[in-house]
Amino acid sequence: MRFAIDTVDDSGNDRIYIGTPLGVTDNTLRLRLREGEVKLEIRKIIDWFQIDRSENGEKVELFPR
Repeated sequence: MRFAIDTVDDSGNDRIYIGTPLGVTDNTLRLRLREGEVKLEIRKIIDWFQIDRSENGEKVELFPR
């Protein structure tokens, strides 16, 4: 499932990433993008939403509990 993830940098600029979460380690979210991967600091994520539905049509969490 793809998510749109809105982040803010230290200067206050927003940036939106669209990709598939691969995992969380050391307060960092790994996200697979169309061309490569990126690691995002969780504290800099200000908003997110799910773009795709799961195979069974359910919504899923970006950060599973």
